[in-house]
Amino acid sequence: MSLPANSGQKQSTDIMVDVDFLTDTDVLIEFLRGNARAGIWLKANQEQILGIPVLAFMEILQGARSRREQRMLAERLSMYTIVHLDGGDSEQALSWFEEFHLSHGVGILDCLIAAIAVRIGKPFYTFNLKHFQAFPALDAREPYERL
Repeated sequence: MSLPANSGQKQSTDIMVDVDFLTDTDVLIEFLRGNARAGIWLKANQEQILGIPVLAFMEILQGARSRREQRMLAERLSMYTIVHLDGGDSEQALSWFEEFHLSHGVGILDCLIAAIAVRIGKPFYTFNLKHFQAFPALDAREPYERL
């Protein structure tokens, strides 16, 4: 299974990645499940470049029940830019994991995804604000109010 064609636009060592905002796995799942509010939100932001942290992309693929479904999911997300881990991201994530895992209940993937988002310095949209509020300098926001 290969990544979408545009996922390699930037080398993982690039400090500046050309995206306007990042999304968490939960937002992508709502879109992929056909949630109308998610579709409206994405359409309203279609002029901006959406970035998907590579770990969120991998979580989506992990949810596939077959290779066919995995290919379909990758195709549906292929219009977005995959943002890869940088060498410093794992160091930052480890530091945050040691600091916030027990006090805030954040997991390994939360720490790695937050490290990518902080490095990029763009808004990060998630419905899991509770976990992501622990990370300093992370601009975590809810994309829309869930009903």
